[in-house]
Amino acid sequence: MSKLAISEQIRSLRKSKGLSQEALAEIAGINLRTLQRIETGNAIPRGETLRLLARALDVSVQELSVSVDESPVLMDEDPGFLKLMNLSALTMWFVPFGNILVPLAFWILKRNKINGVAELGKRIINTQIIWSVFTYGSAALIIFPLFFDQIFIDPFFMMPVMLLFFVANSIYIIFTTRKIARGERQEFARV
Repeated sequence: MSKLAISEQIRSLRKSKGLSQEALAEIAGINLRTLQRIETGNAIPRGETLRLLARALDVSVQELSVSVDESPVLMDEDPGFLKLMNLSALTMWFVPFGNILVPLAFWILKRNKINGVAELGKRIINTQIIWSVFTYGSAALIIFPLFFDQIFIDPFFMMPVMLLFFVANSIYIIFTTRKIARGERQEFARV
């Protein structure tokens, strides 16, 4: 069985016992969102979660774990999508924090469907969060003292520095996209 089959198995067992998702989550002692993700096939129950669900549904762990241990779900290969997701961080030029929000949306939509998206997406989002905190944090340190009539660094000096940060991030994004295009994405792909 695939992970979809285990989600259907848990859903049907829950419904056969007349339980709502909220009730099963409470009985099992797990988070409702976790149960929802399991039932939609977006997560596979393992370890303690699997044991708690089996006990709450009055089935053995082995009955549920047989579904988990069988062949993994095959994901599509789409290097074009990986390049698009990486290039989407360039939206920082048009939308504030677009460098985080757009790749995050791509990551959420395709992380379980296309090989490499989960890992590359995490990497893009983490890098762009760090870049944004550094870049916008630097700007804030320059701008906020102006409200108190104190100037540490001339704000007009900061404009070229901010532009330099944006250009450097754009070069990094393009360089990473070229690596993906050349097939140097082993670190992003699932093994």
